[in-house]
Amino acid sequence: MKALLVILDGIADRSQRVLGDKTPLQAAQTPNLDSIARAGSCGIMYPVFPGASAGSDLAHWHLLGYGDLPFPGRPAIEALGSDIQVKEGNVVVRLNLATTMIDSNERYVQIAPAYLPAEQAAEIAESLERYEPEKIQTRICHIGGPFFLIILPKEASTDITDSDPLYFRLTVRNVQAFERSGKEAQATAFEINRFISWAGKVLEKHRVNRARQEKGLTPINYVLSKWASRVAYFPSFRDKWGFDALMIARGVFYAGLARCLNMRFENADDFPEGAHIKGDLASPGEDLSLKMVRALKFLNESGDFAIVHTKAPDEASHGGRPRIKARDCEEIDQAFLMLLERLSKREDVILVVTSDHATPSGGSEWIVHSGEPVPVMVAGPTARIDDVESFDEISCARGCLGQISGKDLMPLILNFTDRARFLNSRNFPLIRPYRQTI
Repeated sequence: MKALLVILDGIADRSQRVLGDKTPLQAAQTPNLDSIARAGSCGIMYPVFPGASAGSDLAHWHLLGYGDLPFPGRPAIEALGSDIQVKEGNVVVRLNLATTMIDSNERYVQIAPAYLPAEQAAEIAESLERYEPEKIQTRICHIGGPFFLIILPKEASTDITDSDPLYFRLTVRNVQAFERSGKEAQATAFEINRFISWAGKVLEKHRVNRARQEKGLTPINYVLSKWASRVAYFPSFRDKWGFDALMIARGVFYAGLARCLNMRFENADDFPEGAHIKGDLASPGEDLSLKMVRALKFLNESGDFAIVHTKAPDEASHGGRPRIKARDCEEIDQAFLMLLERLSKREDVILVVTSDHATPSGGSEWIVHSGEPVPVMVAGPTARIDDVESFDEISCARGCLGQISGKDLMPLILNFTDRARFLNSRNFPLIRPYRQTI
């Protein structure tokens, strides 16, 4: 039996007063998602652990069953997804262009990331990539828009702080080595601080900024760093879970995650039939439908596990727009109508729908993600049918799956696809969680 996992990024939420103390999922009209809930098993899931305000990167790491292994860090995975030449052990740090201001001798972020036209980003990238390091060999690599990576050798350290304060009310600080870290961390912090200082001077005089200021636009005058990580390789998804898998999503992180786990990857930006859709937000329902069509094609052919991801509900949350998020939930729901029609004729596919984290849409400047559980449901020929009638954070809590964590998701999928190993069996010298065949 095969599996289709649909991850609705950040669709879980908190009760919002403007929606009558309902979450956007509760407030939205989602007849197709509700139909799936009525036809299967429901529950709630803590993607990492209760209360964890995890990013999508770490949450996906757990949902895909790698939580027992050290997470390498988002920049290292983005390097893999950007086709940058890196070796195992390389240290990678994310850099974001930003607009900052000085107030009372303290630097504060005004805009970050500072998005700009592609041609302007390319001009700035050409300048910043000329950096000449002093202590540690360093490469600056542009990965699109206002985003860069700084690539350091394996002798560098990840035991350093971020200069990006993340919250606008906090000041921008120099990168520092962690307490009780070694000289490698000190040297790494020095080199990144040196680059940031040098980049600020380059940006201050850059032609792009002069042109922006002539047009009354804010200058892009600073670079922020965060998330020091180290390139590492891991057991393939096939070796760990026994599935031939495909991930369908957008963005260098998801491309890199697929490469890190040796999955196939399809970038929705490359779909010719979706050329009129610019990103997950342009048309959330149509975008998700196109991804689902590709997933079903893969399952119809050689594949047996497809992962479909959409960012739309998360982006609506970050904009502090509960009503728009509810509307996006309704548009996303329309994509499931087609999926239900296609799957109604099949007895060999398990459908799993969930989220990677909760993203409150209330607009708090101190909240990025939050640690409440997310709804999860499983539908297909092997799934029990409980008495849950709606796909939302409250209704699903009454389902027969109960409360699970992210690390439980892949074992459950093995179970529902009838691939789980009988735990008493000892037929192979290397024990796997799935049934192995010769």
